[in-house]
Amino acid sequence: MAYKPSKRRMYEPEYVGLNLFPVMNLLVVLIPLLLSTATFVKLGVIELNLPKAASGPLAQQTLGKESQRSLDLTITITGRGFYLSSSRIILRDPGSGGPTIPVLSNGAYNYLELSTQLFELKQKISSTFFDSKRIILQATRDIEYQILVDTIDAARSIHMDGKQYELFPDVVISAGII
Repeated sequence: MAYKPSKRRMYEPEYVGLNLFPVMNLLVVLIPLLLSTATFVKLGVIELNLPKAASGPLAQQTLGKESQRSLDLTITITGRGFYLSSSRIILRDPGSGGPTIPVLSNGAYNYLELSTQLFELKQKISSTFFDSKRIILQATRDIEYQILVDTIDAARSIHMDGKQYELFPDVVISAGII
């Protein structure tokens, strides 16, 4: 007796393609979102030279520099104002004996006076010291970051008589906090 052939053997599966519409919808939403948030991210970079560790062959090279005359000009930022000092002298306000450049009466720091005094100092020292382009910044713990950045800007250059003069472009942040 012959049986009717089974429908299972005759069944040929149809090709079913991938449904890419959900993935495309996701990309249509994500791409504008990523592009719109990318414009809000901004980076600010301040180029600094941090103190180097004194060990190994590099320390041997720096020993030769120690025999040269160094200025080691330092700006110390406190709540009272700016103190300018070097390895040779500490500059003070002649009237009060306090900071070299005291804080203004409204509590703001006098960056213009700082740049002016650094310009006068730069004119006096010219290039007699090997570190005549370097300045060291120290700050107390209560100094805000923006004050530090503004001090760096004031120490690097000054605008006078329509010209820009370079003061101390090589700014070094002190390793210690006073």
